[in-house]
Amino acid sequence: MFFFSTIFGLQIKDIENKTCGKVGDVFITINSDEEMPTITGIVCKKNLKKIGFISIDDITELGPKKIRLNKKFNEALKEITKTDNVISLYNSILDRQIIDLMGLKIVRVNDLQFGQFKQKLCLIAIDISNRGLLRRLGIKGQIIDNFFKPHFVEWKSVHTMADKLQLSTGAKEIVKLHPADLANIMEKMSINQATAWLQSLDQSTAARVLEEIQPDIKKILVKSLGPERAAAMIAKMSVDELVDIIQLLPGNDSKEIINKLPQDSTTQAVKKILQYDEDTAGGLMTTEFISAGPNSTVQEVIDKIKKVSPKYHSIHYIYITNEDTKFLGVVSLRTLIISDHNKKMQQLVRKLGVPTALADQGLKSLANLMTKYNLWSVAVLDKDQKLIGVITVDDVMRRLVPDA
Repeated sequence: MFFFSTIFGLQIKDIENKTCGKVGDVFITINSDEEMPTITGIVCKKNLKKIGFISIDDITELGPKKIRLNKKFNEALKEITKTDNVISLYNSILDRQIIDLMGLKIVRVNDLQFGQFKQKLCLIAIDISNRGLLRRLGIKGQIIDNFFKPHFVEWKSVHTMADKLQLSTGAKEIVKLHPADLANIMEKMSINQATAWLQSLDQSTAARVLEEIQPDIKKILVKSLGPERAAAMIAKMSVDELVDIIQLLPGNDSKEIINKLPQDSTTQAVKKILQYDEDTAGGLMTTEFISAGPNSTVQEVIDKIKKVSPKYHSIHYIYITNEDTKFLGVVSLRTLIISDHNKKMQQLVRKLGVPTALADQGLKSLANLMTKYNLWSVAVLDKDQKLIGVITVDDVMRRLVPDA
């Protein structure tokens, strides 16, 4: 076993024991059918300038004490060329960032460990410890070993992604994390890295993560994605979240994205909400809620919930309206579950004492209303008492505490 730091800058000697130059880089080859990437060769430099490549086949000894060739230097030296599966460790891996999923944080590749694997010299692990950083600075000894613990990530646990970003697991494992945790990690990345990572996720997951990112960073990311890619991603969001993003952007940017959105009922709902001031009930509401007519049975409503529930974050009430969408009252999910399946909504609907909000009602008034009645959500009505949307407590809190 040896490290990149222990061979970087080490003198290279040929078969005649002549000093040819120093190690300026190490190339590895990544093959999908091999567990560990093999060392392809080293880059030779003289006077800080890279002068050529030496294949691993032309190297007799490669280690922290000496590097010796099995032929004359002029015979071994080749032009520096790379293919898609050949990676420069100095340029592409060392000092790059990886995501430590256990600690939900970003860490840096401080050194690289090599060793024999299946009779080949391979890249075995990456060192993300402070000990690795100190080793590169030439600082070592018992005191360092006592104070700084080693921390290695096996290469087989590393997944290469866009912009040379290294993840400590595959993308399938990444999406198992809560979107808020993924957002916290992304907020610590550069904009280029965060943009690349968002695009590497499936659009539904990317949309959920984007929802959780702080508004100022979210605004920059959407602009970095560009109108077309941003529209494809945010089209997967709920209506209220989509409206929030549109409201974050300058006028021209928001118009571009709206024009790129699918021209469906969701986009029409977004345009309708954008007509209201963002700090009113109309501007805060979502048009995604479950409604039912007074003659619908419990079983019919339950079947409807089963069919459409994946698109909703939560369901607390069923909103009962007549055929003209005039608001009649609510049926709680609890009431629905415990009621006879043949009962109709008009038998269960709660009509009296149901708090509602008007479309032009202000944020402070809404917060007071929901606090007073301990509401998870409230129906938004127009001047004709028709149901036009629903506000959840999350919508109000996000406006009151935008950076939470």
